[in-house]
Amino acid sequence: CQVNKKLVLDSAAVDKMLSNDNIVRMKADWTHPNKTIAEYLAKFGRYGIPFNVVYGPSAPSGITLPELLTNSAVLGALKQAQQKTSLPATARRQTSDLY
Repeated sequence: CQVNKKLVLDSAAVDKMLSNDNIVRMKADWTHPNKTIAEYLAKFGRYGIPFNVVYGPSAPSGITLPELLTNSAVLGALKQAQQKTSLPATARRQTSDLY
């Protein structure tokens, strides 16, 4: 986790993109066992950390990132997730419940 943070998430390019007004950073602290976090990880077939996922208009189910992050993987997922979709109104309502 700390390697990903120091080498990628805190890098100038990624930090700048994550500081954008339309991005919400969320972090779950799994220092102590937590059922909610464990259930969230299990939805993705994961049972440990590090785990990073990016959500956005074109990725309502999330884009799972590799365990060892790279700038290109994070920036690519952020750009992909931000793309506007042309979902019908009913689909937009359904996916908005995920946020």
